[in-house]
Amino acid sequence: MLPASHPLLYACVFRDTALVAELAHAPAPAAESVDLPALAAALVAGAPPHHRHLTHSAGGRAHALLLVPPLALAAVSLAPQLPASQLLLFLRRLRCLPEATMQDEMPRLALRLPLPPDDEGALAREAEEVAAAEAEAEEAARSDAELVARRTPKRDSRHGGAGWTWRRQLWMVILADLVLLCVLFAVWLAVCRGFSCIGR
Repeated sequence: MLPASHPLLYACVFRDTALVAELAHAPAPAAESVDLPALAAALVAGAPPHHRHLTHSAGGRAHALLLVPPLALAAVSLAPQLPASQLLLFLRRLRCLPEATMQDEMPRLALRLPLPPDDEGALAREAEEVAAAEAEAEEAARSDAELVARRTPKRDSRHGGAGWTWRRQLWMVILADLVLLCVLFAVWLAVCRGFSCIGR
């Protein structure tokens, strides 16, 4: 829980519709009039399709939403003390963390905010750090996916899958047809006593 003086009111992370992590603000008169968890859930549910992020300010609050399927991260803060642009940086940095540590790391990341409003260099440095963290997280995810792909045994096309079953059934039908034709040919030879029926 954040101290009452902190401008971040609420932050949460959803995986699809399940809440993964949340960070609530200590009760304060300004925050008590609005159900912030419901507001964040409404932001996530009402996210426009094909958007990666969404920010806006209304009613003295800044709202930020970051969509990285299957995750959706939302945050609400007091504006202008903590603007939506800084909220978005916070959510981008939070997304780089493993899901198992998000709940524990949220307060530490939130206490780094707000960045000094008169120091443009601090905002630029934070944006660079976030971009580097995102690149590192994407590289780690890519290498994990490659490692899993290497560990997963590839199906032998001769011994696995639906294709093999289909081919096996095809050969069974062909062999059954050949056996039936051989039996019919043997019956014909027995009835005709060889190939004598051909000459008649």
